[in-house]
Amino acid sequence: MSAVSGLQDRRLAGTVVTDDGAELVVYAHGSPRAEATVVLSHGWTMSALEWRPHVEALTRPRPGFPALRAVTYDQRGHGRSTRGAAPLDMALLGRDLDLVLRRATTPEDGPVLLVGHSMGGMSVQQLAAARPELFGSWVSGVALFNTCVEDVGAVPFVPRDRGAQRRAHAERLVADGLLRSPGWAKAVHRLLTGPLSHPSTAPLWHALFGRGPQTDTARADAHALRAIPPLTVAEFFAALTTHACAGRLGALGRVPTRILVGALDTYTPPAQALRLADNIPGATLHTVPKQGHDLPYERPVLVVETVHALLHDLRHRRETSPAAPRELALDSGAQR
Repeated sequence: MSAVSGLQDRRLAGTVVTDDGAELVVYAHGSPRAEATVVLSHGWTMSALEWRPHVEALTRPRPGFPALRAVTYDQRGHGRSTRGAAPLDMALLGRDLDLVLRRATTPEDGPVLLVGHSMGGMSVQQLAAARPELFGSWVSGVALFNTCVEDVGAVPFVPRDRGAQRRAHAERLVADGLLRSPGWAKAVHRLLTGPLSHPSTAPLWHALFGRGPQTDTARADAHALRAIPPLTVAEFFAALTTHACAGRLGALGRVPTRILVGALDTYTPPAQALRLADNIPGATLHTVPKQGHDLPYERPVLVVETVHALLHDLRHRRETSPAAPRELALDSGAQR
């Protein structure tokens, strides 16, 4: 990694530069000698900062679970990372995650557990589709929160109850507004980042994230979104629609994979999570009551517990499977 800001165990910040010139800001927390490294990939309009409570918990030792190493990064165009010059699609974000993974850790550091939320979960899927050889040989467990395998934001039917109809209509307005023109994108951006008491703001947030988010969480989301230019928000929304990994996720079946979704999530609803689980052999699916799209940020303890469950699965596999040599081909660009 370059531009390392310090040598403390608690945080090592660096920048990974992609082929198209994007500068991805990466943070590493904890000791490289930890039993495993957890790489957390955030969602659309969020940043690495959203993982702070998770990182604090994961890097502290607990009974039965030693302190782990945690790596977070700002997706391109988000947080402190730059946009780069390449056309945006989800495959590109998968390649970004590949770079972050190979620059922030090595196979010699130990196994890696990947955690992705929403767009971050799609980045993990794209990595699995493009680099299946990483899974089982290096990546040893995956947790996917509130994400889908394809058809992002699709509304396959209009539900009968009026509240659901209004939310579906608002969701279409958000999508159309972001994709139609720069002027519409700016208008939707102003509504989403405006006061939550505005009569038009709340329905839009509910359309995107369901009725699960608490007011404080929604306010934090609006603040994070305010820092991203409207056209970048729109561009990434369009990129999300290119996500299509159905039939391409066999590599995730080689490692313990856990899928969690909020029961009230309307952006990547439980039906989408079920389709995702159907594409990953052996994956487990858990639907969390009374939660929407912001599940991992409102329930950070659930994320930590899921990581610990993956670590337990990994230990169990080690105990019951004969040791085999680990072989992993890394290209020359993977050198630190």
